Amino acid sequence: MAVSRPTFMMIVNPFAGAEHARKIWPKIEVQLKEQKVNYKAVMTKHPGHGVQLARNFALQHKLDQSWVVVAVGGDGTLHEVLNGLHQGGGDQIPLGYIPAGSGNDFARGIKLPTQSMAALQQLLEVQSPTNLDVGVYKNRLDSHETLFTNNVGIGFDASVVHAANDGQKDHLKKYHLQSSAYVFSLIKAFLNQKGFQLSVETAQTKQRFSHAFLVTTTNIKYFGGGVPIMPIADLRDGKLDLVVVEQIGILRFVKLFVEMLTTGNHLNSTVVHHFRTSQLHLETDLPENGQVNGENIQKQKFNLSFWVTQRPFWIAGP
Repeated sequence: MAVSRPTFMMIVNPFAGAEHARKIWPKIEVQLKEQKVNYKAVMTKHPGHGVQLARNFALQHKLDQSWVVVAVGGDGTLHEVLNGLHQGGGDQIPLGYIPAGSGNDFARGIKLPTQSMAALQQLLEVQSPTNLDVGVYKNRLDSHETLFTNNVGIGFDASVVHAANDGQKDHLKKYHLQSSAYVFSLIKAFLNQKGFQLSVETAQTKQRFSHAFLVTTTNIKYFGGGVPIMPIADLRDGKLDLVVVEQIGILRFVKLFVEMLTTGNHLNSTVVHHFRTSQLHLETDLPENGQVNGENIQKQKFNLSFWVTQRPFWIAGP
């Protein structure tokens, strides 16, 4: 059923994309006012604030179908707003997204323009919500549930995220090299990440790896700012894709990475293992780095159960 002229609650992370969001927001506001759009806006002030703002909004408006909540920022901002709505009981409030971050993988995954102003225009043209898959994982150690739009990584890609987020961007910003943060982090992570023992269980199979290196459970095609790790991922198939890459030497890894960027033939490698499933359980024997939507998960011994749900998004349909 079409929803006419919703009111938009804009949750803006001004720090996203090396403060690109702060610079683009005034232009977004001009466009909203010129088109006489009903909206309210609030700025996040610190990490985790988006969760709090979205949760509080959902607690007050979860039965009001005239609102659309829009995350303005990067994939991490989207992640916070998604989980805040969930915590506040707002799973039926449509969620929109204006990408203004550094990676913008979700935007790529749903074929949304990665340019903020173009994405805004598309957002304003949407007439009704579209249901998309959202991943859910529960840590069996504390029973906490977390939703994710993009992916959850353990091992190498998580170590890259940790290195990039651990002051590396701020240090490089002085030299206008923040876009190189992930290159430095990639090298650092490869040198430091060791193979680890991993147990994988789906409804169809159980498998154990002695030297897992990169472990990514993904809902979309991309991770790491546009790297197509899973070209056949589908946000509407009710399934998640797990990619496990075993530890290999640096030359072979570079070759694999080039294939990932260009041909997609990395999925045919004997050291790359692919699982497509609606339910999944992962367990590591020792503590490892983790990441979700490009945000750090504290280093820990993982014991995670995954499944898929759906929620409405305020995006152009297929």
